[in-house]
Order: sequence, then C-alpha cells, then structure tokens
Amino acid sequence: MEISGESEFSEIVKKQLELAKDQLSFHTYYLNEEKSKIIIGRNLPPPIIAEIVNCTEKSDYNILKKVKHYIGSGADIIDIGCVSNKPNSDRVKEIIKLVRSNFNILISVDSMDSDEINAAVDEDIDLILSLDLGNYKEFLNLPKNIPIVILPTNVKEAYFPKDPEIRIKNLFKLTNELQNNGFKKLIADPLLETPITPGICNSLETYFLYKKKISEDKYQNFELPLFFGISNVVELMDIDSVGINGLLASIAIEQDMGVLFTVEHSTKLMGGVRELKESVKLNFVAKHKKTPPINQGISVFRAKGKINEKTPKFNDKRAILVNELIPEYTPDENGYFRIYVNHYLRKIYVLFYTNDDILLQTFIGDNSEALSKKIIQSKLTQDVYHLNYLGRELKKAEICIFFGKPYIQDE
Repeated sequence: MEISGESEFSEIVKKQLELAKDQLSFHTYYLNEEKSKIIIGRNLPPPIIAEIVNCTEKSDYNILKKVKHYIGSGADIIDIGCVSNKPNSDRVKEIIKLVRSNFNILISVDSMDSDEINAAVDEDIDLILSLDLGNYKEFLNLPKNIPIVILPTNVKEAYFPKDPEIRIKNLFKLTNELQNNGFKKLIADPLLETPITPGICNSLETYFLYKKKISEDKYQNFELPLFFGISNVVELMDIDSVGINGLLASIAIEQDMGVLFTVEHSTKLMGGVRELKESVKLNFVAKHKKTPPINQGISVFRAKGKINEKTPKFNDKRAILVNELIPEYTPDENGYFRIYVNHYLRKIYVLFYTNDDILLQTFIGDNSEALSKKIIQSKLTQDVYHLNYLGRELKKAEICIFFGKPYIQDE
C-alpha cells in the first residue's frame, strides 16, 4: 500500500524523537517537558514560533483571534512581541494568563527589557527572546531550565557585527558564559538578515560557518540549536511568500536548524505559517529519504501546480468566438450584493441590500457553490446577469481565502 507524504513524515518524526531522547544534551532538549513533548535539536523538524507583533498594544480579542489562527495554521509556539522602547511588564503578564486560560500552547516573549522578561518569568514563560552581550549579566539569576535565545550583538551599544567570524566568536563567548553560570537550554541566533540590504548572503555564511565550526573537536561543547528568523526575509520582500517559505525551509532542514521564527503581520503574509509548516514537512521527508524535495506526497503549490487537464478534440471552426467584453451594466431593480472575506475564520460574508441601502439578508459560508445555490433558492433576484456576476465574485472570494490574498469586490 502506498504511504502518504503526511504519514511518512509522522513515522520519520516518531523514530527521530525516540533517538533524540537518548541524546539529550546542550544541543538537543525538551523545550518544556512538563507541558509539551516538543524536543529541539539534532535531526528533528524545527518547531515554528509565530509572533504576534506589537502584542502588548493589542486588545484581548485580537490576541485570541491571532493565537487561534496561528495554532490552526500549525504554529508550535506563540510569541508575545513586545514594543521596543515602550515596555509594559503588566500587560505581558496579562497576555500570558489570557493565552494560557484559552489555549494549551507554549509561549515565548520577545523582549530585551529586564522588567518585561522578569514579568514573563514570574508567569513561567516557556522561552525567552533574547539575551546578548549587553544584557546577559542582568539575567544570571533566571531559572536555568528556561530556553533562551542568544544573539551575537550588544543592542544597548548599537553593536551589530557583520563579519561571520566575529558573530560566531561572540555566540561562543556568550554560550560559554551562560553555561558556566548553569544555563542548560540555549539557542544560538546568528541573525538571518534581509536580502540586498543589509544582505542575506553574509548572514547565511554565518549559519554555514557555525555548523562547520562545531564539527571541530575544540568547539563541540558550544553546539546549540540554531534560531532561524525567517520573517526577516519573507516580511521584507514584495514577492509571494509561499516560494520564499519553501526555499528557506529547505535551507533550515538541510542545515538542521533548531527552531523557525515567523510572523503574519502584513496582509501579504496571510497563510504564511501554514506554508512554512507544510514546507518543513516536505523538506524533512526528502532529507531522510536523501532526495530533492519533489514527489514526496506533499506539495505546497498555491498559484501553480504539476498537472494539466487534457484538452479534448473539437471543431473550433464552429465555435463562437468571444473577443470583446461589452461593459454595459443595467442595475438590478431588486438590489445589490456586497461580499467580504474573513481570513481568520476562513468565511465569506454576502450581504444583500435594496437599492436604498437597506440590508435585507446576510449569508455566511466557506464554499462559493453552496453560497450561490442558497442565494438562488432565496429568490432575492432572478436577474441572470446579476447571478452570473455573483457566482464569479464568490469563487474569487473563495480563492482569495485559500491563497491568503486580500479580496476586493469587482464593482
């Protein structure tokens, strides 16, 4: 019997987790064994951290909506994105309690402010982003079993080294300092940067060099899981996210990254967590089968695909050629439709108004054909041109939900 790509992924992960349990160390460990079975480290699929940007300034409703969407998309950890230079430690505590009271999910805090980090620790935060050379001494008394992301920077002094060798030297130095102070769960972030400016190639070189260095005997004790900040790339390119996520996932799996970090902050990134999750599965299966990430029973196509429908033979000499759109429009005397989409709920809203702008009927669904049929049955209009338009727009709305694209009704 042919095994599906999803099933194959699950079987491979199951075997790798059993192996990982016998190799627990600084490079492979449970994020929080009391709450979750997630292990990060060698030869494991990296969990995905999904950040709620400027989380401390958002309402409870919007936070819970985002968390639900992220979890449904495959996120493994929800990140509370704090606001730089606007610390709000009380709100950090409130958000942790809010998320925990509604969802069973690991939570991280993204801050370098001591009050916010300590507030998160008071609420038993599961992961801290981030410590660097400028602030780590403030946190030497933190619980030693909390996973902490470390950076090769000194943000307080605006120090951001560019040279890959210096970045790795700084990471090794910080690793040594923190391990000597009893910290057991560290994650190294060599910093993935934006293409063109400041440039992605230099930062990728740092990741590759880190992996090369820790293969040497004298650096083996410094080996940590790597943090791969995918959002630094995909957020700052006006290119469809699915291909970028797929390519970065292949680099992450090939280089055995420990954890992936992403966001869906802007409209263009809607659905990005799901794209990344599926891309991780595809590349992880391919790596363990030692093949390119193709024909694995998992695909992440959105705008394109691999299969074409065969065209039957027909006599085109008898066909009716339609070469011109006649833009004439006659308003429907019964009223008009307004269509909206909710990407978080994955729903289409259809509102029917009289021509005096009085709302008569509302339809909510996720399938364009089902909505079209229900609207026809309601007999709100029998104008065939209007119904033709409605069917076209509903299908467009459905496609936009699938792709995560913004929907704008054709007037």
